[in-house]
Amino acid sequence: MTAVRACLALALAALVAMSCSISLGSETLTTPEPSGGQPDASSAPLATPSATPAPEPSPTPTPRYSKLRVFVASESTNQVWVLEGPPRGSFGLVQRIPVGTFPHQMAVSPDGKWVAVNNRIADSTSIIDPIAMKEVVRIRVGKQPHGITFSPDSKTLYVAHERDTYIQPIEVGSWRPQSPLVVGVPQHVLTIGTKRPNDLYFTLTNTSQNDHLRVFDLVTKRVTNIKVSDVHDAYFTPDQSEVWSSSSGFLDKPSDRMVIYDPDTKTVKEEIHLRGHYPFHTEKENQDGVFFLADRSIMLLSDHLGPGLMWMDWKARTILGETFLGKQPFHSTYDPEGDRVLTTTNEDGMVNVIDVRTRQVTQKVPVTKAHGIAAVGIP
Repeated sequence: MTAVRACLALALAALVAMSCSISLGSETLTTPEPSGGQPDASSAPLATPSATPAPEPSPTPTPRYSKLRVFVASESTNQVWVLEGPPRGSFGLVQRIPVGTFPHQMAVSPDGKWVAVNNRIADSTSIIDPIAMKEVVRIRVGKQPHGITFSPDSKTLYVAHERDTYIQPIEVGSWRPQSPLVVGVPQHVLTIGTKRPNDLYFTLTNTSQNDHLRVFDLVTKRVTNIKVSDVHDAYFTPDQSEVWSSSSGFLDKPSDRMVIYDPDTKTVKEEIHLRGHYPFHTEKENQDGVFFLADRSIMLLSDHLGPGLMWMDWKARTILGETFLGKQPFHSTYDPEGDRVLTTTNEDGMVNVIDVRTRQVTQKVPVTKAHGIAAVGIP
């Protein structure tokens, strides 16, 4: 009996062990495949999917302004004509502002708060509020004011004179004339760059003196003469690494000559000739607008022989193309929202609206004897 009981105990222990093994295995083994050999999708372990977020839409850039307001000097009407247009829309005349006799060169402050125009025959400068579209003050200046520019910080307005020997600084806001910058010669145009705010370039006119391009240091009050003759207008390249100057300036005496300078050493680097062209002006900072072409490799030059607007690769010294316009193209300003350039033509009395992508004229807006131009964005 003892042997029988021992055998029964061993058999019972084996049965219990087998039961535990089966129970444990049911927790660890995968479910057998159903008939047909295909896995049962409802009971298969779930794989963790790789997360692929839906692409977010690109944010729409906030427009810089709701409309661009363009101010144009109309020489023979003694007015500044105001054009206005929405982004990528047409421009139309919205106002005529009375100013002094023969408004000519214009400037807009870098902060867009003020527009100034020299009344060339009246020996005065008019200050215009671009929001109210009216003249707020008329300042007495020297004889035959021509060149005009704001300082890069918008605190000072400078006026040059074709028949006086000083440059007149004017305090912005109070519009009080400051102590004259005595340079000893008549001046034609002014140029100042944001990267060199203490260098005020001026060209000479109505003088027999040499060195027709000079620089007034606004800190030391000293004048540096650059050894060059026959200079009309002078302007920085878009990156301000060079200064270029056109020659002659007389409509009946064309010149294809451009001189290129190093603004650090204030010396001549190179002279080039644009055969078959007569370069005049380009859009200047602190003068013709607060917006500029995004492509800084291109400099726009008005051309009195085209007549038109030249698209210049200034680094390669190569003309990429020309947009042909009416007679006597002068100054330009830029509309970034519409990617358009607006250029005045004086003899045919037009503001030409040019698409930058196609370089084609898309609109012509009549403005009698249009010369200077400046643009301001309006919220």
